[in-house]
Amino acid sequence: MGEVTLQEVLDAREARAASQRRLLEKFGRPLVGLNMNIAGPVKRSGLIDFAFWEALKALRARLGTALVREELTDAASGLEAILVCGMPAAELKELAMELETARPVGRLLDVDVMGTDGRKLSRGEPRRCLVCGGPAGPCARSRAHGLPAVQAAADRLLRGFAAERLADMAAESLVEEVELTPKPGLVDRRNRGAHRDMDLALFYRSAGSLRPYFRRAAELGMERPDCMAELQAAGLAAESVMLEATGGVNTHKGAVYAFGLVLAAAGSRLVRGGDLFEAAAALAAAGGPPRGDTHGGLARVRYGAGGARGEALAGFPHARRAWEALSRQGAYAALLTLLAEVEDTNLLHRGGAEGLAFVREQAAEILAGPEADYAARLEELDGACIARGLSPGGSADLLALALFLRRLPF
Repeated sequence: MGEVTLQEVLDAREARAASQRRLLEKFGRPLVGLNMNIAGPVKRSGLIDFAFWEALKALRARLGTALVREELTDAASGLEAILVCGMPAAELKELAMELETARPVGRLLDVDVMGTDGRKLSRGEPRRCLVCGGPAGPCARSRAHGLPAVQAAADRLLRGFAAERLADMAAESLVEEVELTPKPGLVDRRNRGAHRDMDLALFYRSAGSLRPYFRRAAELGMERPDCMAELQAAGLAAESVMLEATGGVNTHKGAVYAFGLVLAAAGSRLVRGGDLFEAAAALAAAGGPPRGDTHGGLARVRYGAGGARGEALAGFPHARRAWEALSRQGAYAALLTLLAEVEDTNLLHRGGAEGLAFVREQAAEILAGPEADYAARLEELDGACIARGLSPGGSADLLALALFLRRLPF
């Protein structure tokens, strides 16, 4: 995004002060103001905005039912939020300081607390310089380090935070997917599905083992858009780590491929902009076809299915459809949408064309019925899939990806 003038920054401050006065007069409660403390004329970027939205999400979670009213400002001078809170100002200040110190990127946050008398509560301790770690005030007044050094330090903090949070979101999405219950033929909180070598605890270990890879995938995308060679190498290493964590059981191999592409594309988008799915598809195209000796690979050869790479080359259309269903109706609708539409190579491997058709037809029928019946009908389908040895693992990976997309603030 472009540069802003000093006058725009001053105008934003005046507008913020006016909003604070109005909200104090109307509600008579303490206020929390959130904005980014960014040096230089560029106040908006993908990375800066990502840090703001994640900080606001964390602030909302900490406030809970104490959040009375929220007002957002989306301007070239920066994103801002003012929150009216039903909590004593002193407690709010403790909460604000916790938010600023919980992660290194908190040094780029301004979380101000204003009491009902209109006065801001002091920090109690000085901000630290991004470059040298000393008190920020003297360094700023003397311009000890120069703007480029300060901007470079801020960029490192923003990139590190984004990679860490994206990895968190990916691992959380894998856990949320496996915990969704019931799921036909898949491991969940109720049973092992059609698997004898997998259970819930194994999936937890697997998801945790992949977190460093998820972070690396996001970092690679931030470093350069054409990172597929490095991403593939990181993915192979991650598979080995996963298999070591699971005792050789393939829990998330498909997710390693799909999440790696989307995380790298997300990292690239935060730094350079562009469309997330186009970037992921370009990476997939640069990678060449995956090995043909996997279950999915054998199904692709035998049945001509597109598989995981076909989904990626098309820009993950089924994951996006599931994301839309997730937003409209919830997780069961997203799962059923995938089961009804995806040419799942795991189902083809286990049950052939007949097994795939059975699951698709059953899912479409359930999806067309009342939402109130989804859970009970999925439980019935689970029993049928277990009896037939069917497990739609490809759909499970895409559901996890849809859950990840829902977590993104862009």
